[in-house]
Amino acid sequence: WTERGRQWLEELPLPEWTARRRADLLQLLDQLEANIGELDEAVSKAAASQDARVRLLMTHPGVGPVTALAFVLVTGDIARFGRSKNLTSYLGLIPREDSSGTRRRLGAISKQGNTLLRTLLVEA
Repeated sequence: WTERGRQWLEELPLPEWTARRRADLLQLLDQLEANIGELDEAVSKAAASQDARVRLLMTHPGVGPVTALAFVLVTGDIARFGRSKNLTSYLGLIPREDSSGTRRRLGAISKQGNTLLRTLLVEA
């Protein structure tokens, strides 16, 4: 919740029992947000202590520690991909091809490979 949205929620007139449940749920939300903050910090520290590839990937706008770590762990040694086309194919980020004879038809991305990493890269 945003600060303004939370203030609106807290000021919303509700019956007594519902207001108590709201207070309990907001307290639980505060605890969960604190836990998420701790976990985010731990992931950031782990990413910073990794090799230079993770730190280099994190310099790209939108790529955070989770995406950078996932990329390095899934792809492994980048030298095994001779060309960038091989890497994009491995990740399922190239168009699906349904060509025949002289007619060339390209479709949506192939969605082959690691779904989590592809999703992280698309969202970055």
